[in-house]
Amino acid sequence: MTARNAEKTYICPGCSMAIVPGIAHLVVWSETHLFGDAAGLAERRHWHNNCWTGRTYRYR
Repeated sequence: MTARNAEKTYICPGCSMAIVPGIAHLVVWSETHLFGDAAGLAERRHWHNNCWTGRTYRYR
């Protein structure tokens, strides 16, 4: 998500820190969710770019 489009505060699951409005970040979701595409999209998460890059296997 670009900094211009970021309008809400989110909590990054990688570091548990806030992603404040105006900060560019990644929005990720599962394309292979057990309950289908809509469920995967509904459970999307917002990550800091560096947290996503350095994540451990449990988030992959």
